[in-house]
Amino acid sequence: MVRPRARAAHGTRFGAEAHRYDAVRPDYPADALSLLGREWTGLDVCDLGAGTGILSRQLLDRGAAVVAVDPDEAALLRNPASGRTGTAEDTGLPTASCDVVTVAQAWHWFDEAAAAIEIGRILRPGGRLLILINQLDVRVDWVLRLSRIMHAGDVYRPAYVPAPDGFSLVDRAVIDFATPLDIDGIVDLARTRSYWLRSDAATRARVESNLRGYLTEEHPIDGAVDLPYMCLAYVLEPVRS
Repeated sequence: MVRPRARAAHGTRFGAEAHRYDAVRPDYPADALSLLGREWTGLDVCDLGAGTGILSRQLLDRGAAVVAVDPDEAALLRNPASGRTGTAEDTGLPTASCDVVTVAQAWHWFDEAAAAIEIGRILRPGGRLLILINQLDVRVDWVLRLSRIMHAGDVYRPAYVPAPDGFSLVDRAVIDFATPLDIDGIVDLARTRSYWLRSDAATRARVESNLRGYLTEEHPIDGAVDLPYMCLAYVLEPVRS
């Protein structure tokens, strides 16, 4: 669990790399968005931890009305949805104002108990929570090694399911996909990770050197490579008494 002070600090660091984040972080697979089980058109959606808007853009394209909530004002400046500075534990949104709450790449930053209460408050009856996690496919040996060099922290635990109090699991899926990146792109990907953002210049230089060495000598790539990813998708709904 991330401590509250560390959570608050990390939550406002990603805006410093907002342009790079948008360039190298992948979209979410269409199959993951279809897991919701309903059309997005006309739905009122709160995208929690929305950041620069990688998911927000996809939801807007599908006709949803999206409010992007994030503590990082710099990241929200790039988000095309209606932005609101706030947190998962205190969105500032009206009670029963959302049909869906989405959380992409951010669930691990939340105080789960407090976030569950807040999400339950802003969801309308019949509303759902969609949690999406794009991560490097560490089931592939060379990608596992890559993840460790960049200190990505990506792990795959097949039994894991988010289980916030007051919510029950409706559906889940693991969707395999890939995104093309060359060596510079993979180094830029490392630059968007929390390990890099909290590290000093010497540590960053070492990580970059290790990455470039790995991708030119130990596992050489030529031009762009399809970097294997997996999207872990979970649909939950409040347990109404």
